[in-house]
Amino acid sequence: MTDHSLPTATASEETDPDPREEEADHGRIGYGRYGRYTPLALALLLGLSVLLLGIFGRAAESVPPGGTDRLPGRPAPDVTVSLLDGRSLRLADLRGSTVVVNFWAAWCEACRAEAPAFQGLSAEAARTGEPLAVVGVGLKAGDTDEAARAFVEDLGLTYPIVRDAGGSDPLRGPIETAFDISPSYPTTIVIRPDGIIDRIHIGQVTADQLRAAVDAARG
Repeated sequence: MTDHSLPTATASEETDPDPREEEADHGRIGYGRYGRYTPLALALLLGLSVLLLGIFGRAAESVPPGGTDRLPGRPAPDVTVSLLDGRSLRLADLRGSTVVVNFWAAWCEACRAEAPAFQGLSAEAARTGEPLAVVGVGLKAGDTDEAARAFVEDLGLTYPIVRDAGGSDPLRGPIETAFDISPSYPTTIVIRPDGIIDRIHIGQVTADQLRAAVDAARG
C-alpha cells in the first residue's frame, strides 16, 4: 500500500524547497507561490471585462449605424417625389416650414404602430396653421405598391405619401439613397425651416417625442 503521509521535513528542506515540487505546483491553478492570488486576479479580470463590455455597448448604441450620425447639420437633399395620389412634391418648396420625413414599410410593425403619431401631428398643424409638413416615404425593400396603399388606407393617413420604388438598386430607392440613411426602419428625419437637417430618429417614435423634435427644430 502506498504511504500518502507527508514526510517530516528537515531544516535544510524547509530552507531550500525541492524545485521539482515548485514546478509541479506552479503548473496547477490555485497552487504554487502565487496561487493565493489567482482567485482575486480572475475576479478582477472578469470585472474589467464586464466594465469594458458595458462601455463599448453604450457607445455602439449611441452612434446610429451607417452614416446617419453625420446627417444633422447637413442640407436636406433637394428631391422631387411623385405622391401616391399622382401629384409631384419638391422638398425644397417646403422651405419656411419644419419638415418631417418618415421612412416606413408596410411589413414593419413599428412603422404601423407609430403612424398615428404622424397623422395626429399633420392634422394638428392643418388645424392651427403651424408651418409644418409631414411626408411619408414608403420603402422599396420587400414592399409593393398594393401593400403600401393598403397601409395608408388602413391607417387613414392623409399627409403626403410617396413610394420610393424607382432607381436600379433592388433594395434602396432614390429618396433613401439621397438621404443616405442606414437600413434601419422606421427612420424619421426632422428638417429645420431653413432646409438643414436638425435630427434623425431611428426606430419607433412616440407622439411626445415627435412633438418635442419638431419644437426643437423650429427653434
